[in-house]
Amino acid sequence: MRRPCCPVSAFPAFPAFALPILLCLLLMPGEAGADEFKLIPSVNLKGEYNDNLFFTEKRKRDDFVTTLSPGLELINRTERLDVSLLARASGLLYADNHDLNGIDQYYRGKLRYSLHPKWSLSGETGFTRDSTPDRDIEATGLVNKAIRRYKYIFTGGLEHRLTEKTTADLSYSYEKHDYERDPEFVDIDSHGVNLGLNHDLSKHFSNTIGRVNLGYFRYEFGDSKTDYFYSTIGMKRALSEKWAFLIDAGGSYTHSRFEVDRLYPITPFLSVVVRDEETEKGAGWVGQATLSYKGERTVKGERTKADLTFQHRLLPSYGRVGVTKRTALTLEALHHFTYELSGRLSAGYFLNKSRRGEFSNEAIDEATFRVNPRVRYEFSKDLALEASYHFTFLRDRQERSEAKRNLFMIHLIIQYPLFE
Repeated sequence: MRRPCCPVSAFPAFPAFALPILLCLLLMPGEAGADEFKLIPSVNLKGEYNDNLFFTEKRKRDDFVTTLSPGLELINRTERLDVSLLARASGLLYADNHDLNGIDQYYRGKLRYSLHPKWSLSGETGFTRDSTPDRDIEATGLVNKAIRRYKYIFTGGLEHRLTEKTTADLSYSYEKHDYERDPEFVDIDSHGVNLGLNHDLSKHFSNTIGRVNLGYFRYEFGDSKTDYFYSTIGMKRALSEKWAFLIDAGGSYTHSRFEVDRLYPITPFLSVVVRDEETEKGAGWVGQATLSYKGERTVKGERTKADLTFQHRLLPSYGRVGVTKRTALTLEALHHFTYELSGRLSAGYFLNKSRRGEFSNEAIDEATFRVNPRVRYEFSKDLALEASYHFTFLRDRQERSEAKRNLFMIHLIIQYPLFE
């Protein structure tokens, strides 16, 4: 049996990652004086009805869930420094499925510091403890079980302005997922490095920035390891004051190593199972494209913003063995009817596919569609009420099953900034 990867209480993880950022706050030059300092306690209260908690095709289980989330955020901004720390706990109370009751935790720290007019440094680190099956569906389209997960992230970046028209950036990212007490789930460690170059092409093409990216990711899933290399070339262009688009396209190379069980005959009547390593190599393509709209705010407060994004690349299948080729089309739209009243629409279609023996000894073939309209009214900048509906459809071609979920939610957000 696998030992739980983390202690019962994960609160000590927050001081560990917050310490470097707090030191940055203390060691910044005095002349940079704080232009903005906020301490923001908050409380979020959510009530929801979920008609299919576990995304099952048959024997669906529904429930009413109440979530209370107190939080505390610290923000400090100066001419050269932008730093924030956030801590939040979420108590989940299920009306019928009491065994799912628990406390999720979320901590995050962000830092951006201007070392020099041509150099800037950024970083983000965080820890999450969660257990809901739909925690990744907004970003990946994948559904998991209601098993507790411990998630750690760290990113760091360095940006340098080479000339007035050219910038270069180097970034590193680390992500770790630990799953507790379930042999069906596989922990993951991932490391990624990206080198980017941006150049203003306005001399030849108006309002256009050229982009080049080179990157490498290493994904480790227990007995499975995948090395992923990619390179893209693209551009970002403003078509008008309201419309803009971004496009990157290129190639990728993947090298996977994973263990499989093979049956070897010793005699005509006796065979043994031997653990063997298998490798798989291959080339592919990677790309993304985003069409953006940003309207001007009217006198009455009306304004519309929207992003339509297409993406195709190799990404981890969290909780499972190996990675998946993910193709996604997502829409994020926001419209302010007035300064206080706004509506948002979030929708996405995801294809997650990998052949057996391509990245691991398991196959994935899932299609997910989700749509989430919501309405929000802000009584003030510190008090808001939101109502939303979430519909999710999941088709697992590998298991030949389908599942639908409807979720209705009411969300009250209260905060009270201090030291403003």
